Amino acid sequence: MKKMLSVLIIAMLPSYAFALIGFGLQFGSDLSKLGPQSYTEGSGDLAFNVNSYEMKSNPVGGGGYAFVDLFGFALEGEFDFAFGEYEFDFGNQYMDFDPISFGWARTSYAATLKKNIMDLSIPFLAKAAVNVGGGLGGHVSTPRANVEMVRELFGDDLINLNVNSEDLKDNLASYFKDNAIEASGLHLQAGLRFKVLVLDTHLNARYNLAKNVYDGKNGFLQLMFKMGFAF
Repeated sequence: MKKMLSVLIIAMLPSYAFALIGFGLQFGSDLSKLGPQSYTEGSGDLAFNVNSYEMKSNPVGGGGYAFVDLFGFALEGEFDFAFGEYEFDFGNQYMDFDPISFGWARTSYAATLKKNIMDLSIPFLAKAAVNVGGGLGGHVSTPRANVEMVRELFGDDLINLNVNSEDLKDNLASYFKDNAIEASGLHLQAGLRFKVLVLDTHLNARYNLAKNVYDGKNGFLQLMFKMGFAF
């Protein structure tokens, strides 16, 4: 009798009361990139310059996500990273080095509450919907090349640089750790959710309100493609 009653209660519950759980991988690109920047320390014969050039392409990366769909809303958690490359050079009146390729990296986490606002019919796709949402996120990025970094890598004597130091890697890791740029803030996003065969797929555009992840900017835009499974 108790079993029959339980089955009856479950059958009478509306379908939207059941959670749809999903997880998968994501790939994407930041639609912002580091621009040119110059740093100078000292003046006259003692002036030392570091010139950091604009990225040739936008940072790209990946990550993972998981979500639970309940009562018409989806609560999603995710982490991702992005990596980009730029060049910088440095020198003084006694020596001048050719541009050096250098890396920039960002890691982020986010929690997003979103809702489908429109169902679509797209050829070859079994089901599609437009959704919007927002949430909170945190970001950690590496600092730009500047005079302080050059000093950390090669020592305090900027007139006679020791570019063959065996401690460069250790010094660089220590500098990144001590000078990582941390930011957090809100984000807003819009996306398209659809199915490809058995795969649950999402295409999202998100604007993150987070200062100085990219130098001098109040936020940055991401484009993310997600693919996984939903149950």
